[in-house]
Order: sequence, then structure tokens, then C-alpha cells
Amino acid sequence: MAEKMKTGTTCMGITFKDGVILAADRRATGGLMKNDFVKVFPISKTIVSTMAGTASSCQMVIRALQKDAKLLELKNERLARVSELASIANQYQYSILRSQGEVVSLLIGGYDKQNGFSLFDMGPDGTMTEGDQKYAVDGSGSVFIKGLFDMEYKHNMSEKEALLLIEKAFTVSFNNDNASGGGFIAKVITKDGVSEIMRKVVKTELVNE
Repeated sequence: MAEKMKTGTTCMGITFKDGVILAADRRATGGLMKNDFVKVFPISKTIVSTMAGTASSCQMVIRALQKDAKLLELKNERLARVSELASIANQYQYSILRSQGEVVSLLIGGYDKQNGFSLFDMGPDGTMTEGDQKYAVDGSGSVFIKGLFDMEYKHNMSEKEALLLIEKAFTVSFNNDNASGGGFIAKVITKDGVSEIMRKVVKTELVNE
């Protein structure tokens, strides 16, 4: 019997006082290990998604969502809402799992004028957690960092505090999950748009503040 290939990732989303941040590690585990793989993507000018699962199916869904966002913008003469794209992604996930047996797991977050900032946890089985979440984790590394967010997340965190918690979470994940690594990419969404932060190295020792 062939040995099962080890795959995985660590993705997370967190809301803070002035926005929402989505981040993912950069390691791809399939055949050769790569540490420069992108797993967090802009969907529109103010909406971002991370991906975990079957890479090809995830990338296909991301591209479809980018097109859907543009079509909604042209049709409604406004930017797509986060909840609208989450609902569309939910249909893609459900269909792909049941027709192809492949896993597409997403975190979708961003800003729209009607609902403000929101974060959706899109389960690979087609479930969708509402967008009023304060934080969410995904991927094989999530089991190691969920407790950290439960203990250390604070309401109305500053952007700096949120990024420090994210980096601490990746440190925990990288020290415990060998399928996660290679640094991380974080996209910060505010009312002004999306900016990107990249960390190629995460400290391997945790420091108590």
C-alpha cells in the first residue's frame, strides 16, 4: 500500500479595531517541499481569501470568485459584499466535495459599506460560519493555535497587536506542524484598501511579554 502523502497548511483571520487581517504560511507539501507558495489572495479591492486543501481546486475557486466579484460590481454598480462572495464560495465548496471528493477550505474576510468588516470561516464540507467572527483558523496547523487565539485575542486590538498575535501563532504552528512553514504572508484590509506584509522568517522561540 502506498504511503499517504503528508500535506497541510496554517491559515488564520483576525479582526482588529480598524480592519481585518488574513494570513497564511508559504509551505507547499506535495512531492517536493516548497517554501514560496502563495495561499492568500485578493478577491476584490476590499476582500481577501486564504486557501487550504487541494491546491488546484482551491486555485480554481479563487479565480472563479475573482470573476464573480467583478460581475457583481458591474451588475450592481458597487463593490461586492463579503457575505455575497462567501455564499458563492460556499456553493463551490459543496459541489466540489460531493462531485469530485476534493477539499476546498477557505477563510474570507474584508470590508463593505453595508456590513463593515466581516470574517467568514468556510468549512470544507460546505458549512459556513457567519461573518461576525472575531478570529478564525484553518489547516493542519490550526489545532495548535486555536487555544492561543482563545486566550490572547482582545476586543478592539490595534493593528500592531493583531500582527504580533498572528506572528506568535505562526511560531507555534511552525514548531509543531511540519507541513506548515516558509514564513507567512498577511493581507491587512482597512477602509482604505488592502496592504501586504511578508515575513520570511518566524522566530522559533516564544517570548513571554
